[in-house]
Amino acid sequence: MKAMSLDLIKGTIDEVAGRVHVDWCLPRYLNKGHLQIMANKMRDWEAKLEGVIRLAEDSSQELM
Repeated sequence: MKAMSLDLIKGTIDEVAGRVHVDWCLPRYLNKGHLQIMANKMRDWEAKLEGVIRLAEDSSQELM
């Protein structure tokens, strides 16, 4: 998100499918190593979101 807001990358975020498609990146600032770091951060973010979703689902089941 931050890279998109800084116009370092351009693409789309499909929240329904849970995918991010990067069409373009500013080559002077982002090399393959930087892109790998971003991919790892996105995987970490996905794992954290899955944990939050599980927690919310478990909490809602306890209320029923």
